[in-house]
Amino acid sequence: MKKVIFLTTVFLLLALPIQAKVLPRFQTTGSGGTAKKAVYSGIYVAPKLRGDRKALIVYFSNLSRANNVSYSLTYQTNDQDQGVGGSIDISAGDAASRELFFGTCSAVCIDHTNITSMRFEVVSELTTGRKTIKRYRIRV
Repeated sequence: MKKVIFLTTVFLLLALPIQAKVLPRFQTTGSGGTAKKAVYSGIYVAPKLRGDRKALIVYFSNLSRANNVSYSLTYQTNDQDQGVGGSIDISAGDAASRELFFGTCSAVCIDHTNITSMRFEVVSELTTGRKTIKRYRIRV
């Protein structure tokens, strides 16, 4: 008897109509007023703290969609502004990664402590001519 009730319940749940909504930012209206899925045309950026939380690892992809990409990381440590910046060589391939250490390195690397107000920014000029700026607030 329990099996029959279970199967009936499953059948009723599967028979119910499911309604899904497309988020407004992914909707565009065509000439006929129908919704189309918007395709992101920029580069992808994925910042992530390293396991010991002493560096930021950033993955870049879809670089073939950009003419140039630059980045900057700024933060405060013991009331002093610190930072690092750089750019990505687009001709090296469609993906790249960078490890940005929170400290200074010469003969020996010394990590910064008491880090606050960390911000990461990526500026890219796309092949379409559009310029994009992505900003991230990083919590250490």
